[in-house]
Amino acid sequence: MTGYSLRPSPELRRLREDFPTHLICELHDERGQPVFTATLAHRCCPCPHTLVTATTPAALRKALTRPGGGAR
Repeated sequence: MTGYSLRPSPELRRLREDFPTHLICELHDERGQPVFTATLAHRCCPCPHTLVTATTPAALRKALTRPGGGAR
């Protein structure tokens, strides 16, 4: 089993820069396929935490830029 890269990819760094209010990570499922996740770093309302997942950085960006998705 390989470990996680300590240096995020350029795509992941761009997502983190574009969505600074979110914690954004690249994880891998049991088959080793990437899963990109985002959640709010700090809750600013009593609403439940939302975990957004996507299979590609582009899909995560699209989900976060939808109305109510968390874009800045």
